[in-house]
Amino acid sequence: MKKYEWVIVGGGVAGIAISEILTREGHEVLLIEKNSKLASGVTKDFHEWMHMGSLYTLIPDRLVTLKYILGAVDDLIEYYSAFENMNLISTENSFEMDLDNPKRWYNKNYIHFKFRVQNRKLTFPWLMGIARAKFLIEYIQHHDWLRRRAGVIDISKKDYINSVIKTFKELVFYKDKFLPVKTADFTMNSRNLLRDLVATSVNNGLEVSLENEVLDFYKENNEYIINTKKGKFKADKIVLSCAENIKNFLDVKIQTTYAPMAVVDNLPKDAYSFVELDYFPKNCINLLTKDGSAGLIGGITVNKMEDTENYINYVIREHKKYFPNMRVLKKYVGLKNEIVFPGQDRNYLYHIVKEDNENVWSVVPGKFSLAFSLAPEFYRQVYKTNPRKSFKTYSDNGEYTELVDNTKWQESIKTQGENNGND
Repeated sequence: MKKYEWVIVGGGVAGIAISEILTREGHEVLLIEKNSKLASGVTKDFHEWMHMGSLYTLIPDRLVTLKYILGAVDDLIEYYSAFENMNLISTENSFEMDLDNPKRWYNKNYIHFKFRVQNRKLTFPWLMGIARAKFLIEYIQHHDWLRRRAGVIDISKKDYINSVIKTFKELVFYKDKFLPVKTADFTMNSRNLLRDLVATSVNNGLEVSLENEVLDFYKENNEYIINTKKGKFKADKIVLSCAENIKNFLDVKIQTTYAPMAVVDNLPKDAYSFVELDYFPKNCINLLTKDGSAGLIGGITVNKMEDTENYINYVIREHKKYFPNMRVLKKYVGLKNEIVFPGQDRNYLYHIVKEDNENVWSVVPGKFSLAFSLAPEFYRQVYKTNPRKSFKTYSDNGEYTELVDNTKWQESIKTQGENNGND
């Protein structure tokens, strides 16, 4: 049995990010993934929305989720700017992006919110929610990213009250169906990002075991024996980053919800990424534009798998009102796994849970965007210090393309292109 300092179970975004942060610091790591490629589970469903907090301005949680998101972006700047393809450039007033790099991590494809106002003017809590969200989105748009704020939101109470009251009054007399607000959220090229993290990790000593399922593990003489389909390994420490399968090993309650989505094409050239938001969540829809005329459409998550088909069909009908020539290439259901506590329907935050008196951790990222904060925070909790910011990084030059899976939307477009070629 080969022994490792760390064994990471699960090769999604959380497992990849934690493997990178550990190997960055010279630790010996084995990453075990049950599928034939990394990022082929929940991370494969990812629709590549880089959250800057705009969507969470509507959540009545005292801005906790928004602060987590802003803190994660701070960590991205702080601990990942050494990567050549991380193309966000911090300014005192939002970001600039280097768009010349074909392997860039992020795109200047901003997501627009459209808040429904028509037939909602008597729903005063909704109008107040829109007014509050608009103020906070504008705050995010002009956030100072030069100075690390770690999620601190410094808002003038007077400015906040005056802005919300002004917007509320405007909404009462608003004539259009939707109030448009351009957000600071944008899309990303997640596979460029993940492959760069894997390239750097492997060059720093990471070993990867694919098509290898962990069956169980136990403690023996102060070290852990991990029993897998390909044999046994020893480890000093274990991280379970295998999403819904964590509950197979530990008493951690993971809630899974379902996100119906569809890959589409034949969108017009002027189509842009947007989210329609309504007081009634079931009416919400969104579009993230992709390569060429392609896009990914969806909306809310639902609690039951059997509800996904009706909802995605509704989303398709609504989008065809805007884009009559839109063609559906593939429908699929993405999974969202969260640690939810009593009284909560959803929990968008990342969680790091250490087993009592054991060197076993379970991690759940909550959102892809939060992985940049989850990994440094994991390192802080274990080693009581910050990971290094300056280090040698490696970019994927093609050798890791087959190691990291594509997203489902990329596969659908590729398959359609191959079919067209055969025709």
